[in-house]
Amino acid sequence: MSVVDPDDYVDKATKKEEYRALDEEQAEVDHLAPSRWWFSSTLFPLIAGTFGPVASMFNLCALIIDWRVVLDKSSSSTEAVGTDVADPSWIIAINAVSLVIAIAANMVLLIKNFGRISFPIASIMTIVGWYISSFLLIGVIAAAPARLQLPIGQERTFSQAYYYAILAAGLYFIVASLLICTALGIYLGKYTSDVKLTFSQRTLMLQVILFLAYILAAAAVYARIESWDYLDGVYYITVTLFTIGFGDFSPKTHLGRGLFFPMAIGGILFVGLIVASISTLVLDRGSIKVSIRMVEKARHKALKRFDPQTGDIRIHRFRQQQNIADNNDENHPSELKRREQEFNLMREVQGKAANYNRTIAVFISLGLIIILWFIGAICFWQAEIGSQNWTYFQSLYFTYVSLLTIGYGDFYPQDNSAKPVFVLWALIALPTLTVLIGSLGGVINEGVNSLTLWIGDHLPEKSGALSAVKGEASKAKGSEFQEAKPPGFMSNNDEESADAGTDDQQHAQAVKGMMNMAFTNGNGTNKTEDEEATSKNYRQYLLMKEMRNVVEHLDATPPRQYSFAEWTWFLKLLGEDESQPSRHLRPRDVHDAEMTIANGSNRHRGSGAENTSRTPQDQDNDNNDKLDEQSWSWLGQRSPLMTATDEPKWVLNRLMGALEKELKEQGDVHFEREKKEKEKEKRRSDGEGDGKITAERSRS
Repeated sequence: MSVVDPDDYVDKATKKEEYRALDEEQAEVDHLAPSRWWFSSTLFPLIAGTFGPVASMFNLCALIIDWRVVLDKSSSSTEAVGTDVADPSWIIAINAVSLVIAIAANMVLLIKNFGRISFPIASIMTIVGWYISSFLLIGVIAAAPARLQLPIGQERTFSQAYYYAILAAGLYFIVASLLICTALGIYLGKYTSDVKLTFSQRTLMLQVILFLAYILAAAAVYARIESWDYLDGVYYITVTLFTIGFGDFSPKTHLGRGLFFPMAIGGILFVGLIVASISTLVLDRGSIKVSIRMVEKARHKALKRFDPQTGDIRIHRFRQQQNIADNNDENHPSELKRREQEFNLMREVQGKAANYNRTIAVFISLGLIIILWFIGAICFWQAEIGSQNWTYFQSLYFTYVSLLTIGYGDFYPQDNSAKPVFVLWALIALPTLTVLIGSLGGVINEGVNSLTLWIGDHLPEKSGALSAVKGEASKAKGSEFQEAKPPGFMSNNDEESADAGTDDQQHAQAVKGMMNMAFTNGNGTNKTEDEEATSKNYRQYLLMKEMRNVVEHLDATPPRQYSFAEWTWFLKLLGEDESQPSRHLRPRDVHDAEMTIANGSNRHRGSGAENTSRTPQDQDNDNNDKLDEQSWSWLGQRSPLMTATDEPKWVLNRLMGALEKELKEQGDVHFEREKKEKEKEKRRSDGEGDGKITAERSRS
């Protein structure tokens, strides 16, 4: 019979209530929740909140400038020179109504993301507002070719404003549809109406709004100073701030060149800030969410391939299966050895998930870069095929030069339809490419680090440069140079080696005391009086010393991963003994519970063997209590290796919590003791006073 009953698992309604209780960052690292929940509940509202203002910016551009222009072919062969034709009042009115409704929808969504309006009300108002704005613009755009005709014989075309209106209508429709996807997830019960956006993600939305306002304001200034068309000013500011610099527009006046200094540096800093925010808040957090979900899937898949009868388990499909000692008979290793097997298997699960995640990241990054390049090239090719007769190869060349912000200037957009498309493409492609290159570089850097560690493991023991490389690789990997356990712990001869490497005999004595605290190959032994005193008097000292050691591992690159011996030492300090089977789940228990849930019911698919009614905050922090409050397995959900934080952070948090708890208990004991002593002293003084009064009365 399994240790954990399948009824311990929570259903979807309970999981939904747990998700409601989490704050934004906790929801991101909930490895029990599928990553698509995070994309729908967090990423879609974030995209809508950032591109909604972009659509309103384009809507404003469509309102400010007339939609028709009569070309002057005598002075230019392009559409850059011409005379605007005034729009009828009904176009201006519909354009203005569309803009006002969209701005109101943006404000409602922004206020909602700061928690001032509930999501159901805000989503309805925002979705309806954006759809109304989109349909109003679509109607005007469709009617424009027939209703805005010019007299025969004039060379006319639509201005950039007309194409900005098309882009605005499309963006309104897309962001409204994304919010519908989020609302659909709420309706289906996949998550609660408390859409999870962190403070930093809300800050990103404000950064985008301020950056767009910066572009519009700078464009107005330069259009006035340089006598440009306002939308040409928007195009010039975009090209400048993204450091492309085609050279088709540049300031000619002294005032324009003087203002260029603060304008350029301020805008470029804005771009860098937004790129850094996107990298940190969208890709990094999304990568964490996907990574921990990959580990959970790999762990569940490995347990699915576990045979409870033989103890065989296969981590990799095309590699030899392994065997986990899952019995207590004489032919199987000790509990400590069995737990080490579990630990090593979980490390393999992590490695498999990490390799898969790196592969996915590479393909996604390359795929998005190719899409931004080739799809952008198609757009510019079609826009300039009539004006400059670009071929698709020339458009590919132009897009590539722009994507890398080189900007030779031999090709640049001149058609009225190409410039608005370029502004939108630049706002999307250039920050995205910068982030993707950083992400791809991170994957390559991880590969180089892994290769360095592998080379360090296989280099011969020689002096000189090879020895130095091997030493540095060993340090990075966390070998004997940086062991987080004391010398002699879990060695073949603890008594002889416990004080090796240290001149502090008290420290060595304290370590010996911890080693002898029921740490045996099986059932444990009773502690002697000396060992009891040692563990009691030096426990806080050992906690403080290990906390200082762990602090040095927090910023390790790559992130520090502790060995089984090191984890055993940390867990012992936290009150958990890896040699004691009473608080440990076996793989067959985890397997039976998970397979029962997966095959028998629809209740919380993919859970671990432990009671998952606990939130991730409980699993990661647990109020800093000891681990022995519930049985667990290295292959289960409560495994410390399933945490979303780095291992040193997890260990440091638990050690600090254990020390805090012990100091609190010790303080309570001292307080009660002093309180009793004061009461006793008060009673004594009161008794002496009464005795003196009685004696005086007797004498009198």
